[in-house]
Amino acid sequence: MVLYNGATMLKDLTALFAPQNRRLIKLTTVARDEQELLLESFSGTESLSELFSFELSMISRDAGLELKSQIGQPAQLAIELATGESRYINGYISAFSLEGSDGGLARYSATLSPWLWMLSRRVDSRIFQEQTIEAVIRTVFAAYGALPDFEFQLSQPLKTHSYITQYRESDLTFVLRLLEHEGLFFYFDHNQEKHTLIILDHSRDLSPLQQQPTIRYHSASVTETADSITEWRSHRRLQSGRMSIQTFDYKQPRNQLPVGMPSLNEQGNVDAYEVYDVFDHYSHGTFKDGERLVRQRLEAIEVQGKTFTGNSTCRAMYPGHTFELTQHFDHDRGSAEDRSFLLITVKHEGSNNYLSDESAGYKNEFVCIRHKIPYRHPITVARPSINGPLSAIVVGPEGEEVFTDELARIQVRFHWQRGDSLPQGTTWLRVAMPSAGSGFGHQFMPRIGQEVLVTFLAGDIDRPLVTSVLYNNINLPPRFSKASGLPGNRTLSGIRTQEHKGSGFNELLFDDTPGSLRARMGTTHQATALNLGKLTDPRTDGTAQPRGNGAELRTDAAIALRAAQGMLLTTYARTDAKGSQLDREELLKLLAECGELFKSLGETAAARGGQAVDVQGIDALRQSLNQWPAPDSNGLGDPVLAMTAAAGIASATPRSQVHYAGEHHDTTAQNNLQLTSGAAMHLQAGKGLSAFAQDAGISAIANRGKVLVQAQEDDIALNAQKNLHVSAVEGEVVITAPTIRLVADDG
Repeated sequence: MVLYNGATMLKDLTALFAPQNRRLIKLTTVARDEQELLLESFSGTESLSELFSFELSMISRDAGLELKSQIGQPAQLAIELATGESRYINGYISAFSLEGSDGGLARYSATLSPWLWMLSRRVDSRIFQEQTIEAVIRTVFAAYGALPDFEFQLSQPLKTHSYITQYRESDLTFVLRLLEHEGLFFYFDHNQEKHTLIILDHSRDLSPLQQQPTIRYHSASVTETADSITEWRSHRRLQSGRMSIQTFDYKQPRNQLPVGMPSLNEQGNVDAYEVYDVFDHYSHGTFKDGERLVRQRLEAIEVQGKTFTGNSTCRAMYPGHTFELTQHFDHDRGSAEDRSFLLITVKHEGSNNYLSDESAGYKNEFVCIRHKIPYRHPITVARPSINGPLSAIVVGPEGEEVFTDELARIQVRFHWQRGDSLPQGTTWLRVAMPSAGSGFGHQFMPRIGQEVLVTFLAGDIDRPLVTSVLYNNINLPPRFSKASGLPGNRTLSGIRTQEHKGSGFNELLFDDTPGSLRARMGTTHQATALNLGKLTDPRTDGTAQPRGNGAELRTDAAIALRAAQGMLLTTYARTDAKGSQLDREELLKLLAECGELFKSLGETAAARGGQAVDVQGIDALRQSLNQWPAPDSNGLGDPVLAMTAAAGIASATPRSQVHYAGEHHDTTAQNNLQLTSGAAMHLQAGKGLSAFAQDAGISAIANRGKVLVQAQEDDIALNAQKNLHVSAVEGEVVITAPTIRLVADDG
């Protein structure tokens, strides 16, 4: 650093700071008067879709300028052109420093930035829904009051985006990212009053430099009356010659929307190297949108294919405008279209040289392309990458508990969303389930107020996906069967749901307590439950009172068991659940014994003059049971209900009991068949009543009342192999008939 004192100054300070002192480059700031800060030199860069930045070197007679009085304040550079007009550069001082002072002269430095730079000072996180990029950017700019000055110059409407997230980004980074990904670019236009941000979607209508639309190629000379280009260079870079993309949209999952397009850049006899990019999920919903994306990406590549750089003294140059190159040996032979160039970047350097013998000067370096080549800025700002999941709260309309749509999507609100965010939180988010198919799969919808875990597809902040649900101090783990919870009941596993807008619940419970394994499927509606294993009361802090072993199906309502191809109820054990579903060996054996006894006694009765039994019913049932499907077949079985019990069957009711058979009702006992009635017993038969006893005789005794035997339309025959006794203990034996015959063996 060189500091100047009175002894080394080459010019008189009084003359130096005099208002009438002519300057090539004039600086205007908020200093106390125009002469307080003099610009000694400046340098800076302007580029399409980039913020300009100028470094200013200044001198002052005041070494006590308050630094903070300068930062954030407007400033202006006015560069005098060869025509006497001025080219203005407006901005705000983003940095201001005192570099040193000596002998009454102080040196200051400053950085001049556009108003857009102010957006780098604010960092935010928020969500925008169903908006265009223009609408989002306007919302961002609106927070800065009167500071932003901008124009959208678009040739066609922009696409509406369903979901856009700004996450831990400065407003500047967010805006630059949106512009790049949408294929928009910008430049700053300066006049005497202000600088304006111009945002465009195409470069074909960019206008020529107003103050010097035609620039001559010529070496720098003091005799030149107009600024000129002093050096000119052409550059070719081998670029990719084709781009192909595809995406995945869950709303049209069978169409990955592949789009491919060749570059328009003619590169000679070289391979058309392809860029194949798998774009973000649902990056484009139609082929038209996909073609637009590919075209924009290719244009950003094509811009780099052929560029021109140079040096000049053209003070009127700045990006976003075109010029016509003249008097260049290589380009004068071309068409007017080929001589029109678009400025991409200009690096300025100028000085007033107050403290040296050299005259004031200006020069620049620039980058340009032919105007006929569409300009597109490359993507340099990536979306924020989320390396892990985020927690969020499920939201929905007031009065609802479950808020979803036909795709089982929900809405959430991230914890980082502030009060000025949309009241409904986010757009619809898909929910990951253990399985999902065409009309089948799992359905467990997170409810409003629950905390969920949200991951992001490929780490993209704009592609959230709900993957699971979390417990917290409000939403505690379930208390199965309305008993206690964790940690006491840590051996319990399962699912408990909650009645919609109610207090009831359904649950599937697995109890893995050592020695007390059980499972329960139940609902609070009519206290209906299926209990399996070690039956206990609801477990409290790990303990429970036993209620039994095995299985229990209970309800305060009704139970129906239906089996269209047969039902087997048996108490015969199968150790460790071995055997087939309809394993019925014991039943078939007992039915065989039943049939044998039934038939043998029936045949004996028939041989002794009794009535033969009908065995069709029992044989048909035995055949049906024998033909029940085998375990490895898909055959159909007869809808027979079969019951068998190793230790007996008890059936009792305090009311009536009815047994009915549409065909036969066969009752057989290997030992005694005993029928007892506390009141009367009635036997009715439509076609005869037969009683046969093979041994021990038949007894019919009335303790009280008469014994009446009638044949109302036929005879009564009393036969005895031996004696026939008719007696009355008291009273008479009365035999009455119109004719009485007593017949002995001898007639």
